[in-house]
This record gives sequence, structure tokens and C-alpha cells, in this order.
Amino acid sequence: MMKLELEQVQALVYSIFQEFDRVCRKYDIHYTMEGGTLLGAVKYGGFVPWDDDIDVVMKRPEYERFLAVAPAELGEKFFLQSYHNVPEFPLHYAKLCLNGTEHLNYTYSGLKNMHHGLFMDIFPIDEVYPEKLRKHTRSVGVLFGTRRVKLEGFRASGIRKLVYGALALLPIKTINKMVDRRCKRYNGKNTGYFYEVCNPNRLFPAMPREIYDETIRIPFRDGEFEASKHYDKFLKSRFGENYMQELPPEEKRKPSHGLDVRMT
Repeated sequence: MMKLELEQVQALVYSIFQEFDRVCRKYDIHYTMEGGTLLGAVKYGGFVPWDDDIDVVMKRPEYERFLAVAPAELGEKFFLQSYHNVPEFPLHYAKLCLNGTEHLNYTYSGLKNMHHGLFMDIFPIDEVYPEKLRKHTRSVGVLFGTRRVKLEGFRASGIRKLVYGALALLPIKTINKMVDRRCKRYNGKNTGYFYEVCNPNRLFPAMPREIYDETIRIPFRDGEFEASKHYDKFLKSRFGENYMQELPPEEKRKPSHGLDVRMT
């Protein structure tokens, strides 16, 4: 197997992004670039120089439409995985993977029933009430811990050990359905806010719905991809007022997932 350098990894991940966007455009499915991917598009016209991944978010109905149509549309080089088609998949969101690659020493490398190739992350976003967000995401975190116990043999301590252990007696498909219901609890309530309930981070606030209601296409490498029309507001909330000028500390300028990637 041949180990890949960062520039090669970026080129391959970009090819995944192109295929994802092709399917979305064909079916008029909307998404927005997220986090460092959006920052890279706005600030560098492509990847943040030291980054090695692509992240997008989709409102839950768009996400579910993509999961429904993509398997029959994707080229043979790609594989879409989520817990809907791979019950043992350990995450609440989907990954679009590139066949013929292997991401070694990845967090979930011990799980044999999932694809370990290079990937882009596809996060659904759900409606939330900001004042209820902590309680909402905490319950999802309990289910995430339960899944880790079930799939990875994760050992919790204290009260978590009792709660996770008891819930882990349930079939994995039941746990997955519980995650789905919990994430979508407030959808259709017109709360005015969206959040990545499937992948919560306490440092990030819920975002007003207009951030995701209006999208435009902006350059990324040699193509154009969807971004929030209000990307400046989003990036300031995530990276600070001076995101175009400031850089993270040098020790943090490194790939998100490491560089031990190989062609198989």
C-alpha cells in the first residue's frame, strides 16, 4: 500500500466532494459547506492549507433525500455509509467514502463492519430551541455513549456505566431509531434555529434559520459549491470577528484526521 501526502489526500477528498455535489445538483438537494471547509473556501478559495477533510451540513429533509437517492447514483468509486445502511456504523451522521483507500489509525479502525477509506462528512441539522439545547444534546450524548459500549466495548464509570450498560442491552437498530427520534424531536415546530444535534459541540451556538435557508455557490478549488449566503455571519460566530486575518497557533495547524492514508 502506498502512503499519501497531504496534497494527494486533498485531491482525493476533493473528488469525493465533486461527486457529492454532482448528485445534489441533479436532484436539487441543498447543503452548505461547514466549519473549516467553509473557512477554506472563503479565505483560501479551497482547503485550509493544512486541512484534510470536507464537511457539509444539510437540513434533515435534504439529508434524508440524499441518503435515499445517492446509493443508486454514486459512481462505483464511492460508498455512502450511515447507520441506516450499516447498522454497526458508530456515528449519528453519514460519510461518503472513496473505495480503494484506507485511513489507518483512525478512531474507529477497530470496527470491522464499516468502510475505512478517505471520506467527507455529511451532517444533518435539526430544529432546536436554544434554551433547551443543552438538555436536548445531552440526551443524544447518552445514546452516543450507549452505542460506543455496544459497538466498541467502551467502558464508562459511575452513573454512566449503569445507564450505558442498561441501554446497551437493546438491539443496535433500536438504539439507532432512538437517536433518530431524539435528534428530530423539534423538527416542524418552526423554532427559528438549527443545530448539529447529531454532532454537538458546546462551544458552538444554535444558528438562526436564515443561515441555512439562503445558499449561494462560491469557488472552491476549480469548482463552485454551496455555502450560506450569510457565510460571514456564520464564520464570525465560529472563528471570531477577524477570521480573515487571524491564524490558529502553529501547533494547531495540522490535519484534522492525520495523514496515515494509503491506497489499497
